[in-house]
Amino acid sequence: GLRASHSLLSDLCRALAGVASRFRSPDLTRLTEAMASWSITVANAAAGAGDEPGKPLARPAQLKLTEAERSFFNAVSAEVSLRLMDIAPSDLARIAGAIASLGVGSTKLFSSIARAAVARADRFAPGELVGLIKAFDEARCFHTTLYEALARSLRVNARHAGPKEIVHGLSSLAMCNVRSDRADALARAIGDSLAGGVIGKTLSAEESCLVAWAFCALDLFHAELFRAVFRALEDAPVQASRTLCQLYEMHLSLKAFHHGHYAEYELEDDTVRSLRDHYRKHPALLKKERSSERMQADIADVLREVLDASISTNYCTSLGFSVDIVATTRSSRRSSSSDLLVAIDVDGPHTLIRSLDALENATTSPRIHGQVSLKRRILQKNGVRLVTFAEEKYRSLDGSREKRDFLRNLLRAAGINQDKLL
Repeated sequence: GLRASHSLLSDLCRALAGVASRFRSPDLTRLTEAMASWSITVANAAAGAGDEPGKPLARPAQLKLTEAERSFFNAVSAEVSLRLMDIAPSDLARIAGAIASLGVGSTKLFSSIARAAVARADRFAPGELVGLIKAFDEARCFHTTLYEALARSLRVNARHAGPKEIVHGLSSLAMCNVRSDRADALARAIGDSLAGGVIGKTLSAEESCLVAWAFCALDLFHAELFRAVFRALEDAPVQASRTLCQLYEMHLSLKAFHHGHYAEYELEDDTVRSLRDHYRKHPALLKKERSSERMQADIADVLREVLDASISTNYCTSLGFSVDIVATTRSSRRSSSSDLLVAIDVDGPHTLIRSLDALENATTSPRIHGQVSLKRRILQKNGVRLVTFAEEKYRSLDGSREKRDFLRNLLRAAGINQDKLL
C-alpha cells in the first residue's frame, strides 16, 4: 500500500544518499529521474491529489518530502555541482528537470548549472537547451545569459529543432522578455521553419497561437508566419481561455505595430469585441500580494494630494488592459483614453521575474515579465501616458513629503502640465 511504498522510498533514499558519488553520470541521471518520479507519485497520493475530480496535483513547492528524500536529492545536487563541466548536456538537462520538479534545487545550484551550460552552449543541441530551460521555468528561476544562449541556438539551428521544441523555447524567451540582439535573423529563421506547413498541422491551433504571441512579445515579425497562424485559427477555432487571451493581445499588437500587413487578415469587429470581453473577465497576470495592494492604495492616496484629477485603482482601460492606478480628468463621465491623464504601473513580485543574475552582479536591473512589457508597449503606442516605478523605490521614501515630491517629479517627466499639479 501507500505506507509500504513510502517506507521503501525513504529506506532507499537513506541508503543511496551516501553513495551518490559512486554512480557514473548517465546512471545518476536515470536514478535521479526515477526517484523524483516516485517521490512525486507518493507525495501526491498521500495528499489525495488527483483523487477528486478537479483537484490538481501539487506544485513542486507544495510537495511534502521526507528528510530522507531531501537528503538524497541534496546529495545528488552536491555531486552534480562537482561534475558540471563533465556531465553530458542531455543528462544535465534531465537532472535539472528532476530536481526542479521537486522544488528542492537551490538558487546557487541553478546559477552554477546556468554558467556551466553557457560555457558549453555550442555542445547543446536545441532540444537539450530547451529541456534545460524547461527545468529553469519549472524552478521559476531565470538567468539572462542562459536564455540568450537559447535565442542564439534557435536562430542558428531552427531548421534542426523540432517544432514543439521551438514553441517551448520561444515562449520561454517571451515570458522572460529576452530580446535577441539579432531579432530580424531570429524571426526569419523561426518563421521560415514553421510557416511552411507546420503551423496548424504538426502544431495545434493553441501552439500556433502561442508562437505568434511570442513573436509579438519579443517584437518580432514574419508576415507569412502570422498569415499561417490566422489561417490555422480559422480552420480550428480555439477554446482554451489562455489562448483566447493571447489571441486578443496578438490582435492589439499587430494592429498597433504592423497594421499595414495585418489589415489583410485582421479579425472582424464582432470577434474582437468578444475577445475583449473574455480578456476582461480572465486576467492572465499574476495575482498581487497583499503588501502590493496596500502600497498601491497608499500611492493613490498620495497622488490625490499632488494631482488635480480623479484617481482610480485597478483600472481597466478601453483596450481591456488593467493598470494599477489612473488619473482621469474630473469632468469626464465615461472613461476613454482621451480623458485619461496618466496611468501608473508599480512593479513588484507580480510583474518581475526572479533572476539569478543578482547572485553574480548586485547591480543587475530587475526584469519585467514579457506579458507586462507587451501590455505597456501597446498602451503607449495607443497614446496612453504611462509611468512605472518599482515597489522597492517607493518603499525607500521617507515620509509623505518625500513621496509627494517623488510623484510630482514623475508626473512632470511624463508631460503632465504644471497647472494640474497641486
